[in-house]
Amino acid sequence: MIQHAGITKPALQPDDLAMLTAVLQGWCRERSCGIDSPAAEHVARELVSWFECGIRDRHRLAGLMRHMHLDLSDLPPASDAGSCAAARGKTGQAAYHDG
Repeated sequence: MIQHAGITKPALQPDDLAMLTAVLQGWCRERSCGIDSPAAEHVARELVSWFECGIRDRHRLAGLMRHMHLDLSDLPPASDAGSCAAARGKTGQAAYHDG
């Protein structure tokens, strides 16, 4: 169990991590994006957050990720050139809706 600010969360299990990794890899493939890029790291944090909030269905998580809008100027520079070309030019914070 992980406790933060009075909230106890169960630890991620190996099956959970495998599913989350597969969802993130799919997002990266769709966007021709390296999994170690700043955009992918940002999306991974959101993905884990949604999972911890109770969204456990891989298709629902993938749908939420598709509706995120990234402002790449707010992300730290990549150590390599692996940025997401499809996300370039979109503005705003992570915005998503249940679709």
